[in-house]
Amino acid sequence: MNTVKLQGVYNAQPAKAVKDLKIGDIITWNYGYKSEVVELIPSKTGKTVTVMLKSHETGNINPRKMRADRLVAA
Repeated sequence: MNTVKLQGVYNAQPAKAVKDLKIGDIITWNYGYKSEVVELIPSKTGKTVTVMLKSHETGNINPRKMRADRLVAA
């Protein structure tokens, strides 16, 4: 099982690759901030994915471009 260590979060968190994310997944970031996956837009080559994230703190929706094989706490 893959895990990632986040700043400000005591235990290592279970992780999955960005290419395996689904709409509705909750991603945990450093210091416990959370975002919900609203939309996934893969690039033409499939090497990167633009993830539209809705912040749990502010409610804003912002894009974040990440490599498809990057591990995120989800």
